[in-house]
Amino acid sequence: MLLDQLADRQLVHACLLSGEKGLGKKTLASRMAASLLCESEGRMRPCGACRACAMSANLEHPDMIVIRQGAPLSPDVKKDRATIPVDDIREMIRLCSLRTMGGNARVVLIFDAEKMTPQAQNSLLKTLEEPPENTFILICTDHPDSLLTTVISRCRHIRLRPWPNEYVEKVLRDQHVASERIRDSVRYASGSIGKALELAGDETYWQMRREVLSAFFAGKLRSGILQTSNAWKDRKADAPRMLEILESMVRELLQVRLGGDADTEVPLFPDNWAHFARSAPVERFLFLLDAVSQARKQLQFNVNFQAVLEQLLFAFMGEGSQW
Repeated sequence: MLLDQLADRQLVHACLLSGEKGLGKKTLASRMAASLLCESEGRMRPCGACRACAMSANLEHPDMIVIRQGAPLSPDVKKDRATIPVDDIREMIRLCSLRTMGGNARVVLIFDAEKMTPQAQNSLLKTLEEPPENTFILICTDHPDSLLTTVISRCRHIRLRPWPNEYVEKVLRDQHVASERIRDSVRYASGSIGKALELAGDETYWQMRREVLSAFFAGKLRSGILQTSNAWKDRKADAPRMLEILESMVRELLQVRLGGDADTEVPLFPDNWAHFARSAPVERFLFLLDAVSQARKQLQFNVNFQAVLEQLLFAFMGEGSQW
């Protein structure tokens, strides 16, 4: 369907591409942009041969606007900001009001859209609802739950599905990843090729995974929450990865529960959490996933990191203590 819409130049004006990190959202969005800007009259676009395709391949087409965290579009924004500020969205809107250079279309790519501040997202709404003629906005995010519902409702939501583990494993073998690291990398990548490749070569990830397991699953007593939060309080920069790991661990436990096999192995987790994985009602897993999601939103709104961490630890230790 998507290929047909691109071939007929009938794509909706705003698309939201979501899915786990490394599934190919940015690759797909870039190809969609290249197709919309391609100068070929044929249906197979992007052709890869025209001048427009050559510029689109490097995201350098003059009718392509790229917004991403840390690479400001507006001259008033400092480099390496942790968020996408409202000034970048306002600059994008200004550029969209100008005449296109090529004439086919103008494409806006917003990568890491969850990094947009609430003000930036609100500023985007009117353009999403009433974009200039022949303007297409392609938004990519790992965490659609971090976007305003008003943003999501104005886009066609395209959810990228995980790749089969067998295929991810084949890619890692083709990339000559060390055999002893392939199994765990595939297991924790949730069907993401990019993430599996990243994990295979990142020893700091495996160290943090051990730390998260110890902090959130090893303790049963709530009296230990303050001690754990004090140990983490100066590591706010590690929060995104910590939450990502914690979320993946809950999903790993949920997979055991949905498998319905009481004898399923639950490696690494303490006995109480292995019991939780086999016996807890599904809504308790959803409760923990929601707690992680809420923590991510709170940090996005600059809520005190230690307070968010203690609230999250309270939720996990409270759940674990019952098993």
